[in-house]
Amino acid sequence: MVTEQPTRAMVRRFKKAGWTAGNTVGSHTKWHCPCGKHTFILPDGHKTISPGVVRKAEKALDECHN
Repeated sequence: MVTEQPTRAMVRRFKKAGWTAGNTVGSHTKWHCPCGKHTFILPDGHKTISPGVVRKAEKALDECHN
């Protein structure tokens, strides 16, 4: 079961995987993968990220194999 995660931890995971932050609109940042084929919009304006978004983020990180 996936639990909510601190926003800082999710941002660290994206950076460690080589993703780069793109446009920020409001409390959402668009992240681009190293291969250039995948993007993910992370709601990083809050202290925690909900389990559903964490699950989708993990799927996006897994899809990009550099």
